[in-house]
Amino acid sequence: MNRFFASLLLLLTSVAFAQAPQIKSGSTVYIEPMDGYETYLAAAIAKKKVSLIVVADKSKAEYIIASSVSHQTPSQPAVVVNSTNINNSNVNDGGSGAYADAVQRAEARRAARGATSASISVIDAHSSQIVFAYSVGKSANTNQIQSTAEACAKHLKEFIDKPQKRETR
Repeated sequence: MNRFFASLLLLLTSVAFAQAPQIKSGSTVYIEPMDGYETYLAAAIAKKKVSLIVVADKSKAEYIIASSVSHQTPSQPAVVVNSTNINNSNVNDGGSGAYADAVQRAEARRAARGATSASISVIDAHSSQIVFAYSVGKSANTNQIQSTAEACAKHLKEFIDKPQKRETR
């Protein structure tokens, strides 16, 4: 019976001291092809000075980066009819019609610029464990694809350079 409790104590101790997965500085990484986004991501990793070595041979990588990106092209201008402005002289809306108009104009401007969203997952090549994941969306600048890649690289760099403290429960 004492052996059982000793084994249980040893197991619980090892679980308690287990650390969150980390990516070591200088590790090799392979970026899965994703319709050209991998080029933006590799460039962003170099630009942001992420301490990883990008390799072209998947079999030589310690980590694999899988990504997904979606780009919504600018939409055609649309005519918006606001039915609250049609002969509502008897209704006091407290100015909410002006707010709705402002929201519609903001949505139209955002749609006219388009939007890009991207996400990456860094996967340990040996254990298949996802050790880092990040997602970002951009709609305000001209080169949204490059901007999303740089945001992913920036947060990956922070993850590698500043390991998270282990949470205690």
